Amino acid sequence: MELQRLFHDAAVRGGRNLPPDRIARLADGSLRQWRVNGFGPWAAIDKATGSWIGRVGLDELDDWPGVDKIEVGFELHKAWWGRGLATEGALAALEFGFEQHSLQCIISVTAAVHAAARRVMEKAGLTYRGTRYWMNPQVPVVWYAIDRAAWTARKSEATTL
Repeated sequence: MELQRLFHDAAVRGGRNLPPDRIARLADGSLRQWRVNGFGPWAAIDKATGSWIGRVGLDELDDWPGVDKIEVGFELHKAWWGRGLATEGALAALEFGFEQHSLQCIISVTAAVHAAARRVMEKAGLTYRGTRYWMNPQVPVVWYAIDRAAWTARKSEATTL
């Protein structure tokens, strides 16, 4: 129910068509990823109230046309945008993926017009890799990526500052 409420907001959907049956498949897929991969999206919880405010974390995009299919994603209720929470969650997910699961490359995908999501990707250290159509022929998406070497260099640089 919470996931349906989250994706009811067109700004959160970012041009995606997410009817209730597709949202149910997303939820089932998230649970499957935890069983199979040992990772998946995390629940984002407001520390003060304990309220569910969205999801953030790693997500396997089985139908992504590229070679690398593990995405760092972040979907928060719009009331929580602009507070740095998506970037904080994305950074934690990247660390988890590279350090706990030895992933080699992590991507992130969003609608090309979704400037806020693109900024989160850039703040988290991902770099633009291209634009393509995926899932919706009317909505171009951009994809960003960061590989293990770039993550390690970025982390080393941050500790020396």
